[in-house]
Amino acid sequence: MPVSVIYGLGNPGREYEMTRHNVGFRVLDSLAKDLQVSFRKDASLRGEFAKAKLEPAGTTLHLGKPLTFMNNSGECVGAHSRFHKIPPDEIVVVHDDIALPPGAVKISFGGGDGGHNGLKSIIQHCGEGFIRFRIGIGPKLFREQDLADFVLGKLNEEEQKIFESQTEHFIYGIKLLATQGISAAQNLINRKQ
Repeated sequence: MPVSVIYGLGNPGREYEMTRHNVGFRVLDSLAKDLQVSFRKDASLRGEFAKAKLEPAGTTLHLGKPLTFMNNSGECVGAHSRFHKIPPDEIVVVHDDIALPPGAVKISFGGGDGGHNGLKSIIQHCGEGFIRFRIGIGPKLFREQDLADFVLGKLNEEEQKIFESQTEHFIYGIKLLATQGISAAQNLINRKQ
């Protein structure tokens, strides 16, 4: 089944723009640019949103960036998805994942939060039955490094190059999810790293 909405997770504000934790925002910004749409802030739903038509099928795709800060992402995702009557299995959440190497992608359905506070909040507001578009940012630079310091740290030059080179791959994967569903996207994206 194709999906209806893509949420990218991150923290609002210039100080967070280039952090590892904000890869979800960055991917959504790149996707919006590719689809030639702009985000508009909606204070009542606590986020920025855009809507696009995907050709050739004419599929309507909602894009959303919660502005609640990462740990409260579910407040925005829950409110927006309920307002548009979008069931959890048509929701994709693009987020950072420390268990994957930089720039790697894994698409999965359901499951726990894996220690990710943004996912934990979404699960509290929407349940577990949504699609994860996991983008690798790991591992930590050294084992003893505080996790919060690592995820809120800026991408280094090498990581930045990796993410720039993978942006088209991220967009392609999201478009596959939106037009052909999770099985097709997993078959092509999870295998091709």
